[in-house]
Amino acid sequence: MTWALVVLATVIGTMVPLAPTLYVSWRFALSTQQEQLNAYALRVLDHTDAVYADAVSALRTIAAMPFPPCSPQHIRAMLQITEEALSVVNIGYGAGDVVECNSWGILNYKLVRAPVQIEQPDGIGLILNWRPTNFGTDRAILILRLREYSVLVDQRQFFNEWETSNPFTISEVRTRGGRPIYASYLDRDLPTPPDASDASVEKVSRNWAVTVRQPRITFKEHLQANRAVLLPLSAAIALLSAASGLLVLRRQSSPRTELAKALKKGELVAHYQPIIELATGRCIGAEALVRWPRADGSQTPPDMFIPLAEETGLIERVTDQMLAAVIEDLGDLLRDDPHAHVSINLSAVDITTGRILPVLERVLDGSGIQPRQIWLEATERSFIDVDGARATLLELRRRGHRTAIDDFGTGYSGLNYIQNLPIDLLKIDRSFITAVNTEAPTRDVTPYIIAMGHELKLQIIAEGVETENQAEYLRTQGVSFAQGWLYSKALPASAFLVFWTARRR
Repeated sequence: MTWALVVLATVIGTMVPLAPTLYVSWRFALSTQQEQLNAYALRVLDHTDAVYADAVSALRTIAAMPFPPCSPQHIRAMLQITEEALSVVNIGYGAGDVVECNSWGILNYKLVRAPVQIEQPDGIGLILNWRPTNFGTDRAILILRLREYSVLVDQRQFFNEWETSNPFTISEVRTRGGRPIYASYLDRDLPTPPDASDASVEKVSRNWAVTVRQPRITFKEHLQANRAVLLPLSAAIALLSAASGLLVLRRQSSPRTELAKALKKGELVAHYQPIIELATGRCIGAEALVRWPRADGSQTPPDMFIPLAEETGLIERVTDQMLAAVIEDLGDLLRDDPHAHVSINLSAVDITTGRILPVLERVLDGSGIQPRQIWLEATERSFIDVDGARATLLELRRRGHRTAIDDFGTGYSGLNYIQNLPIDLLKIDRSFITAVNTEAPTRDVTPYIIAMGHELKLQIIAEGVETENQAEYLRTQGVSFAQGWLYSKALPASAFLVFWTARRR
């Protein structure tokens, strides 16, 4: 099915590249528009803060001057500050409810001071959208109030400079508390709500917030504006799509890719081969063996995918999934029977680097399963780095795990080699068990291995036991445990639990 989908995607990508190419380019245009809008909003906010800061500076400057109120010197100072400030159109003074004088002189008419609408944390009061009825204009004025002084700012200064030089629209300028200001006093009667489809950005500073917007670029507008570039680009994408499809086909056929997908989907499962105590015939535990069932009902043999996992660096994930499977499948059994155990095979990298140590600690923490119930097996090639292996085995023993050399006799181990490693068990490879009571050339190796194990005071497990004659021979030689088809093949967890119950009596 995966191959069919890849072929179909390659054909579609080759024959019909135009739609995805144009869509991606349109999304890029929208992203660019949004970035430009964002940059413009920051400029508008900076301008708004600058206008406000200029007015605040003028207000604090006049409020700090010691001239007698409305004296000629006082009025000249207000006029000078008004002319020097970029934002200020007038400054007024009034000790009571009316304005007594401003930058133009002493008032000869009554002008009531507008009440403060917003009190800033720094003590500046704000009156928004004030209409100067005596000035004969529809301008909206922002008044900044500090004690007896008022600074007037034409609110068009927050808008005019930007409206004339940019394609974007300033949708709203408002105080941090959310109250909007208008360029004209009449704007408050004629609000223009933004279109929901517009691209918009909001920016907020300490005192002000601004929103800018622009009609969002449509797909049709984008095609019309960029057709001369997009059509050649589409042809190039078609060629790339075809090449990519071929590359995907090659990768999909890779055994490593199939194994990686199987690990990701959790397709590898654990089967459990019973371990029998030869003296009593009881089942004392099991070896967890990895299996890879396929969708068609077939099985991929471990001797095909385990070497592949070791070569491609996937073996660590195999080990981790097997540990998780043991806890999931047999956790209740191990908690109920503290004498039961499960053996798990480790890779060379698990042993030599010590990677398995934190993994085991994490998996067993809070599980209720004792370390002595998890036996760990490693083949002889795992001990090429003797120092690294010894350090890991010592720590495993300190924690309470039992360790075994698996498939003993098929590698290069000898008495001088293994006596320096802190191991607890030897597992005799099935090839030597098959030779028992036969004329095979290796028939004399089995008693030598058994004698070596006894010499090192190690318990011995025999693999591949298939006949009662083999089992009887092993019993007479003092071998502790056996596993093989004489007792059972590797079983799924549910079948093993049935076997366990029967063979524990």
